Amino acid sequence: MTKLPMILAAMALTASAAAVSAQVDADTDGDGMLSLEEMQAAMPDVTEETFLSVDANGDGMVDADELAAAQEAGTLPAG
Repeated sequence: MTKLPMILAAMALTASAAAVSAQVDADTDGDGMLSLEEMQAAMPDVTEETFLSVDANGDGMVDADELAAAQEAGTLPAG
């Protein structure tokens, strides 16, 4: 069982890397965050309701941590 924490950590890093990669590709203005419009351009099925649920801190933008959390939760597709 001692390998389990290392495996879980590796999985989390992989998910975070995929989220950052997806964010960089969709971040057309280069500010490091995704607006609703940028997210919908990359993922047309994302509704405003989904975007607002992903935007955990309510600032109107989705950062890499929020994107990774949404992908891990299954709210958004991974990668």
